[in-house]
Amino acid sequence: MNAKTTLLAAALLTAFVTVGSSAAAAAFHFELEKSEPAANVTVASPTAVRLFFSEPPQKGSVGIRLISPAGEPVETGDATSDEHDASIYSIAVGRMLPAGSYTVSWRGIGDDGHVVRGDYGFTVSAE
Repeated sequence: MNAKTTLLAAALLTAFVTVGSSAAAAAFHFELEKSEPAANVTVASPTAVRLFFSEPPQKGSVGIRLISPAGEPVETGDATSDEHDASIYSIAVGRMLPAGSYTVSWRGIGDDGHVVRGDYGFTVSAE
């Protein structure tokens, strides 16, 4: 191999390693993977809201709020982690919710120290 070919091969190898490392890091970034109730579904009044994260968040960093159709916070239990899986957090609803569209607003901090937050909606059906 001549010097030009060697330099090109080294540059390509560096690019592949950099892209591969970035993809691997992104695959393990703290995020919400799923929820119960799921986003954009219509359900009977839930007894709890459960959030499934891609990795266990930092201890004490998860906050979950349930917002009523009128835009007011719904009184719930505190956010608690699942005793068998530290990446699952939930809040107990504790009462029947009236029919309407609700919003779940959440936040947490991953092992990398980044604060991640989001929200989604679901609808409680009139039964």
